Amino acid sequence: MSTPKPFAGHQGAVRAIAVFPDGSRIVTGGDDAKIRLWDLRTGLLLAEHDEHRVHNDRVLALAVTENERVISCGRSVTVDWDVAGNVTTTTPHATAVADIAISARGDAIAAIDIAGNVVQPADSSGWPSEHERIDKLAVTTNGQLITAGIEPLVRITDRSGNELGRLDGRTRSDVAMAASAEGERIVYVTHGRVQYWNRRPASRPVRLTGCEDAVTVAVTPDDRQVIAGGFGGGLWAWDPDAPTEPIAMQADDSPIRSLAVTPDCRQLVSGAENGAIRIWDLTTGAEVSPGRTPRPQAGLTSDQESALDLLDFAEDVDSLAALITDRETDPPLAIALLGRWGSGKSSFLRQLQDSVARLTEQGRQNPARSVFTTAVRQVRFDAWHYNDDQLWVGLVEHLFAGLADPSPANVDEVRAERDAVRHKLRDLEALADPKTPAVRRTRARLRLWSASLKPWRRRIALAGTTAVLLGVVTWLTWRSSGNNLLAWTLGALTAVSASPIVDRLIAAWRAVRGLAGRRTVQLDQSVRATRMRLANLDAAERLALAIEDARAGGYDQYRGVLGHVHADLRRLSDSAQQAFGEWSRAGSSGAPPLERVILYIDDLDRCSPRKVVDVLAAVHLLLALPLFVVVVAVDPRWLRRCLEQYHTELFGGPDSTGTSPLDYLDKIFQVVFALRPMGSEADRFVAALVPTDLTAVPGRTPGPGTPKPGAPASAGTTATGKPQVSARPARQAANPQPHQLRLREEELQFVQRLRPLLETPRALKRFVNLYRLVRSAVAEKDLDDFIGADATGPYQAVLVLLAILVSAPEDCRTLTTALRESAQRGTVTDLFEELERTSAPGGVWTRLRSVLRAGDPVHDNLATYRRWAGTVTRFSFETWDLTEPR
Repeated sequence: MSTPKPFAGHQGAVRAIAVFPDGSRIVTGGDDAKIRLWDLRTGLLLAEHDEHRVHNDRVLALAVTENERVISCGRSVTVDWDVAGNVTTTTPHATAVADIAISARGDAIAAIDIAGNVVQPADSSGWPSEHERIDKLAVTTNGQLITAGIEPLVRITDRSGNELGRLDGRTRSDVAMAASAEGERIVYVTHGRVQYWNRRPASRPVRLTGCEDAVTVAVTPDDRQVIAGGFGGGLWAWDPDAPTEPIAMQADDSPIRSLAVTPDCRQLVSGAENGAIRIWDLTTGAEVSPGRTPRPQAGLTSDQESALDLLDFAEDVDSLAALITDRETDPPLAIALLGRWGSGKSSFLRQLQDSVARLTEQGRQNPARSVFTTAVRQVRFDAWHYNDDQLWVGLVEHLFAGLADPSPANVDEVRAERDAVRHKLRDLEALADPKTPAVRRTRARLRLWSASLKPWRRRIALAGTTAVLLGVVTWLTWRSSGNNLLAWTLGALTAVSASPIVDRLIAAWRAVRGLAGRRTVQLDQSVRATRMRLANLDAAERLALAIEDARAGGYDQYRGVLGHVHADLRRLSDSAQQAFGEWSRAGSSGAPPLERVILYIDDLDRCSPRKVVDVLAAVHLLLALPLFVVVVAVDPRWLRRCLEQYHTELFGGPDSTGTSPLDYLDKIFQVVFALRPMGSEADRFVAALVPTDLTAVPGRTPGPGTPKPGAPASAGTTATGKPQVSARPARQAANPQPHQLRLREEELQFVQRLRPLLETPRALKRFVNLYRLVRSAVAEKDLDDFIGADATGPYQAVLVLLAILVSAPEDCRTLTTALRESAQRGTVTDLFEELERTSAPGGVWTRLRSVLRAGDPVHDNLATYRRWAGTVTRFSFETWDLTEPR
């Protein structure tokens, strides 16, 4: 028995194509007067309706309504029928039609006759067209009629015939046209060239280049692409915003007569003069081979921190943010955020940063009366990135880079900017002091004015001054010679040429004079801001020099760097306090100076013990400075181990005095804050990780026109009902854009049931990601068996094995070995009980059996677990060597 060719059977041109709302099937019609229903994925024929012979000539248009009724229009009749072939209504045409159009929902139809007159509008007849000739028409879902032809090219009217818009023009060729569902975007063709007209907002048509022989066009349902089919078999897809960059596709040499786009706008279906039906991917331009469904994208979830609260952190985050930003909180303050590896500490820090930013932004509305600090700099430091011999250097360099805005590139730039700021501060202070002599105040204004000019404006100022001086000299020279007329003429010309420059200079001078003419709140703010900037730059210069010295001399100069660091940070803190005090005494007007620096230190539990101790020393140093709040996220078990290992002489050594690491940590951290373990809110976290499709799953319930189980196999299927798919030529690629994996509700519920076995969000993410990876390899035809009729299929065995692998890899190794050695008879429950008896109390087997007993029965077939264990073991360093051949 030969394998049927996908989409084969039409004799002559395919004039009309319509896609069903679910995107799984298409209906086609053409010159052979037959209506065919196809499975879009496989290309197999589901039904053919010509036994009633309702169409005795070519089919010109098709539409599928939202309730999956089909409307087909031929030259002489319009038919409404269902996919099973049952005709509801048949409406003869009063005269033979040349073209017909159906709205996207199938609720409006219009046609034109051979003479180019509208003969079948939506609710009237004999509608005046006001064209010399109509070649094409379209009906919108909002009841508008769009016609294309000669004089005008395009015309839009309502149901009453009132004109809503038009494009004037004449052409010697037939006009092809298509419109979006609402008629706001229109594409038309004259002389084979494609023009795009966007009516909302109103604009002139745009030429879409690349195609010179277009004969049919379409607009995608989302209005984001325009499609054209050519007489030579080519296809083009444009983004109208890039009219010169089409995606080009080539079918064969047969003219393209019909186009349709799937509801998701990802695939294009084309019908050709020779009866060929093809599918194209609109994102790449590749042809899609029917029957070759790609593996769905697993869509793994990143392990990066999340700004979205999925673990019910919000209350704790807001509490800490309020504590940190409260003006009644007296820094220095150090907070230890404790949690196991993967417990979500990084996400907590990210959300804490965002919450602090929100509070400070609210406070900026009225900084003088806000209970929260409003001038805050937040700096994030990842200790793992600086786990080298000079972590101190990296920490403080990173801190100053976060404080300097923008951060100078090198010592020379720091020094140059520092000198400029220092001169500016000196002049501002002179202007602010009422005792400053007038001459000095004038010089200060001149320097501030000159510094405020950009280099090119300074050159203009110099040129203008020179021009004025030359004019004066010229006038004096000619005036002394007695030639008054010539002197005045040259002087006037020079003055006129320099007057625009002089005007700008005078305006700049007045602006500076207005700023610095008397002691004002604005001047006080400028002084404070300049002092803070100078303090930053002084510290940055000394620190940059110290860092260069330390890097040149290596670890020997480490102590010298510490001294510089402490002095610079102390000076910065003192400057900030002084500036804030001045702001408060001046009435708290305007934006306050820097109030607080919040340093977040993450991933400390990934560093070596020496680096952990270094960071703790840095935190302790910052504690002496009232500008700083430090939040350290760390696993307390690793922190304690590092202290015990590095400070053996203090903790537990031969001469120990009984001091413990906890005593040491209590000296550093004033607030200890542990993350809560995952509770019931973890179900919401799981639901966010597991994409599900809660709608009806295609293929589980036979739809109209789908062969029922037990029914005779139709054309294109084997006796078992499995589709027969023929190979396409090698040049055709498989579907290049697979769909995103969607799990079923039963799978989500079982993942949530196993969630208590996984103690941290990171473990839960890994568990879900691994399952999605395994699940993406399950073929669609095997999916129902994988889930099981009662939702207790093999998927449960896979999830149980993965939960054990992620939570206890060594126990997964034990289980895999036991499965291979166990007898064929028995159940997995029996095996779990045996492993629990031979293991330590309270282990993974006890927890697993507790979880499995608290719910409906679970898949218990030993052979299923044995089969999948060889696949699951691929995903762990502990079990990789137990992986079995495919």
